Amino acid sequence: MLYTSASLVTSLTALLNEIATRAVETSPLVLILDDYHVIEEPAIHASLLFWLEHLPPHLHLILASRVDPDLPLPRLRVRGHLGEIRDTDLRFTREETYLFLTQCMGLALTEAESALLEAHTEGWIASLHLAALMLQKQTDPSAGVHMLKGSHRYLLEYMREEILTSLPQSLQDFLLQTSEIGRLNASLCDAVTGRSDSEHMLEQILRANLFLQSFDGWYRYHALWAQALQHEARRRLGAATIRDLHRRASQWYEQQCLLPEAIEAALAGEDFAQATLLIERFVIPQSFHNAYHTLSRWLRQLPEPILRARPDLCVLSVLAFTFTTDRRSSATWERVEQLLHWAEQGFEATDEREQLGEALQLHAELAFFQGDSERFLSLGRQAQSLLGEQSFLYSDNLAVRGFEALLAGETKIAWRHLLEGYRRSKKLGLHSSVFVISLWLGAVCLEQGELRRAKQYYQQALAHIDEDLEMARQQLLLETGSTEPFFVSWAFLCLAQLAYEHNELADAQHHLACALTMRAKPENGVHVRASGGLIQARLLSAAGETQQALDILMRWERHTHFPWSLRAISTCRARLHLAEGDLSAVEQWAQEKAHSFGFLASEQELPLLQQQEEALLLVRLYLAQKRGDAALKELAPWKEQALVQGRMWSVLEILILEALAHATCQEPDQARSSLLHAVRLAHHENIQRLFLNEGSSMERLLKTLLPEIREAPLSTFVRTLLHAFAQTSDPLHAQASAEKNSLPIEPLSSQEQRVLRLLVAGQSNAAIARTLVISLNTVKTHVQSLYSKLNVHSRVEASEAARRLSLL
Repeated sequence: MLYTSASLVTSLTALLNEIATRAVETSPLVLILDDYHVIEEPAIHASLLFWLEHLPPHLHLILASRVDPDLPLPRLRVRGHLGEIRDTDLRFTREETYLFLTQCMGLALTEAESALLEAHTEGWIASLHLAALMLQKQTDPSAGVHMLKGSHRYLLEYMREEILTSLPQSLQDFLLQTSEIGRLNASLCDAVTGRSDSEHMLEQILRANLFLQSFDGWYRYHALWAQALQHEARRRLGAATIRDLHRRASQWYEQQCLLPEAIEAALAGEDFAQATLLIERFVIPQSFHNAYHTLSRWLRQLPEPILRARPDLCVLSVLAFTFTTDRRSSATWERVEQLLHWAEQGFEATDEREQLGEALQLHAELAFFQGDSERFLSLGRQAQSLLGEQSFLYSDNLAVRGFEALLAGETKIAWRHLLEGYRRSKKLGLHSSVFVISLWLGAVCLEQGELRRAKQYYQQALAHIDEDLEMARQQLLLETGSTEPFFVSWAFLCLAQLAYEHNELADAQHHLACALTMRAKPENGVHVRASGGLIQARLLSAAGETQQALDILMRWERHTHFPWSLRAISTCRARLHLAEGDLSAVEQWAQEKAHSFGFLASEQELPLLQQQEEALLLVRLYLAQKRGDAALKELAPWKEQALVQGRMWSVLEILILEALAHATCQEPDQARSSLLHAVRLAHHENIQRLFLNEGSSMERLLKTLLPEIREAPLSTFVRTLLHAFAQTSDPLHAQASAEKNSLPIEPLSSQEQRVLRLLVAGQSNAAIARTLVISLNTVKTHVQSLYSKLNVHSRVEASEAARRLSLL
């Protein structure tokens, strides 16, 4: 039946009069009109306005509508006659979502899973209800939470049948054509759709409350709504049309100088040639200030022929992959090896020497992370002849030269190259190189006998990981968000070695545990494996667990095939056999050494410091065989060379063995002279294990030396060594000392406990300050207090200590 406006007013007047005469004013009445947005007849809107203007005081009208009704809402607001509940008011909060899902829908979800679902649906009750129905049919609702998408059948059917198909065709087309765009504005939508009225369309969508949000001149669709639209767009429009829409978007972004968005759209549109050009424009050349996680994601999408044809992009891909993936994984090695091979081929073909040098330098660094030190140095030398000082990888090549000089015992040359490399890397913002060079500078200090200074460099490297710097996060974090374990493991192993040399075995064990917990797959990380295995074996040997130490070495030996590492493990094993008095095993090692174990073409291929280590073990064998003269003859050239090169750590070890050799030759005066010289060198840095590892012969020699020492510091140091020897021979005393080392820490305040929990969770200082609503300086004060109480020096150490002491 058709009604005119006049007839409706007449009917409504009669109804109002009837309500007024029959109802009691104190008994309120409510009239609810649902889906008011479907009404298009102007006469009905006019009649409803008449109704509103003549409502009895006890009668209230509720309209449920997806769009603002065609009524004078501003006037009603001013009069105080209008109450509004908008879509934002109807959205569930995180707490309401959890109660709805667990109590109303009976789902056994955690608060975190509920929060994830709330984020997916943005609190939209219809989506939550449909999602809950979906999860009820899942055998594992928790897993289903992570798979929720707008393309799920329930959600898709609801959005398509209840919302999309009820819209005008032009609006449906607009929604589908723009569904793939993350952020919308009128100009962008015009470019993508070919329309000229996108501003009007967006305003229409916004008024219709069709899951569109406005912010700062831009718009975005509700996430689930966008996913549903995208699914429908693929069905209706087809893949070719969608690719074309992305390409149009890319062109618009490029015109607006929005290069990241232009690249994303070009890749989505499979316009790889355009994406390549845009990536090259986006990258900062000769710099490490690039968003490598983003670059890695982009470059992975480029087809192989495009990468092979562009050696510069291959180098960029290598940087992106090594900064964002586990540098030790075989998958990374294979991919990076392939990219570097393409890059080197391309640069050789075009005779680009500088770029070829950079590719070779990156290849050297890959070899280093693989644990192949020989190839690392060889490739580094090739790169050195091609790289100029202006190259962004020149600092890395300086580090290679410094490391090679260190292995050759040339500590002064090593220091010069490493320090210059450190300064250049710091200036360039190359944080991974700063980290590695810091550890090598510490190694130089150790070889010079400066253990305290070495510790400062090792701790500085760990502190560098904790710096809240964007570039550090880009270069030292993996795609998972965790810190590249190689770096942290290596630093902790260095600290473990220092603690071991100080005979602080509990601390050494703690640092070793930190290093080993940072390891990823056991078949990866040769440096960490070999160094960690050697230190672990020494600690077990110091505790009298020689067989376990040998088992550890055998385990690590199975995972490496590099000659230098195999020689180091073999030498350590022979040293353990010697400590047990198994001379036949050591003699067999010496025979194999004479034939280079089959690992090396010649003895000269082995680094000088490793040659010295083997020579000093041979000296110990001579001492065990009572061949003091042979020992002294072997020691003489090594001592002279160490003195010339300023390697006081080596000088100290040689003096200790020299004292034992003189004692074996029944030369007590010379023995005491050499030993006193060694004590003078060692006591400043509290170097103990070099003495303790020589066993009872050294203990007897120290006892004869003690009465002759007049300087109090030296006397105290010798007494400390003798006390340590006594502990080794007295298990009960050693146990008491171990218990002392495990005494409870100073109690943490409640605020420190909160800071510790957030710190362990990986939050930065700034994030902790925001969470606890305190200043950044206050957070730093709490962190330093925690470090002091836990006796740690970095976040990683603090996390390990917190777990070890059950503080979480």
